[in-house]
Amino acid sequence: MELGALAALTAAGLAVGFVAGLVGIGGGVLLVPFLYFFYGHPAWSGASVAATLEVTVAHATSLAIILPTAILGVATYARTGLVAWRAALPLALASLVGAVLGARLALALPGELLRLGFGVFLVATGVQLLGTPRAPAPRPLRTSPVLMIPAGLGIGVFSALLGVGGGLVAIPVLLHVVRLDLGRVAATSLAVVVFAAAAGAATYALSGPAVAGVPAGSAGFVDVRTALPIAVGAMAAVPLGAWANQRIGRTALRRIFGVSFLLLGARLVMVTLPFGR
Repeated sequence: MELGALAALTAAGLAVGFVAGLVGIGGGVLLVPFLYFFYGHPAWSGASVAATLEVTVAHATSLAIILPTAILGVATYARTGLVAWRAALPLALASLVGAVLGARLALALPGELLRLGFGVFLVATGVQLLGTPRAPAPRPLRTSPVLMIPAGLGIGVFSALLGVGGGLVAIPVLLHVVRLDLGRVAATSLAVVVFAAAAGAATYALSGPAVAGVPAGSAGFVDVRTALPIAVGAMAAVPLGAWANQRIGRTALRRIFGVSFLLLGARLVMVTLPFGR
């Protein structure tokens, strides 16, 4: 791998780690588009992936990177007592099952369909971020299994299917279903992400022990050599993101991310649909 590609991987990791610590998502919403680009330019990246497997490898590798990033984020937040384990654990345990189902489903779907789904997801995320966040007034927590189990399953399926940690689903669930205080949402979301990412990454890694067309040194569909420098950068930046979460206003940041996700998602949709080719 050339020095420029290695530097780009590390820089991507720094961005992913900061965002993960700041807003409580795994970082896949940034990581997956980067990996699409990385695998789509083998002459620069040095990563040789069969064209039909680029999307699957990107999603699997993203989840593998998200796992240690989220673990470090949870550890950082746990020292301040911000993780609401009463809400996190039921969602997390249900997400384990959902992530296995999501990864299995992703392996059966065409890569182009997954790419299109991710583009739509980015557009929806951008719209959500550009909207005015309205935190519900403090109310008693709702942690009934009737609510937690289907919500956790949905988070897990979504996480593994699109290669994201699931935080962008977990956050509205924690706010509006569980009724968790806004100040504890990022920390608790990362706790759920740990479980969803672990199950999804493990399923991708074990689903193809000798897959043809993946990069050398891969574990199933997880590109280990690409994941390592990104994970190092991400873990270095997570504490900074968690620190910033407690100290800065996030309105401008939400707007920047919102516009970026809208543009990137629209581009993915356009180039994937037949009229964009």
